[in-house]
Amino acid sequence: MIKNNLETNRLIIRSTKKEDTSFCLDIWLDDEMGKYLSDPPRDKVTDAYLKWKDEVEDYSGCYYFVAVSKETENYIGTCSTVPSEDKKHWDLGYCIHKKYWRQGYATEMIKALIDFCYKNGGRKITADVARKNIGSNAVLRKLGFHIEKEGTFKKHGTDIVYDNYTYRLDLK
Repeated sequence: MIKNNLETNRLIIRSTKKEDTSFCLDIWLDDEMGKYLSDPPRDKVTDAYLKWKDEVEDYSGCYYFVAVSKETENYIGTCSTVPSEDKKHWDLGYCIHKKYWRQGYATEMIKALIDFCYKNGGRKITADVARKNIGSNAVLRKLGFHIEKEGTFKKHGTDIVYDNYTYRLDLK
């Protein structure tokens, strides 16, 4: 958990607290918003998966964040980043609530994460994205990420397998 918030023009990005977990799960487990995430569908959630809610405030190698509007204080989305042991390579993930799609929030949030990773020693950032996720692919390309490799991932609790790209951004 970080003590200082990340801020952008429109967002406050802060460490996720227990009271934020219902929002997080609502978008991750939603059929539309969570479609291209590895998280399971709502009807396939296990107790082990839900244990995250109780442990979210205890740093365990992953920084979990929620993004809220500076103007309205409404939740906008979630993001996370996981550093390598030497903190030179960081992997990130993100999800924007569908009410806020196509309004630049993902770009704004990822820029703040890039800055956070860099200030904490990151020199390489990666992000896995389903090939069919047109919006997310476009955002990462716009921010200068390039495809490092191709692969697949399975949506937990299902037989759904997505082809994916692993995007990479090198920082100097």
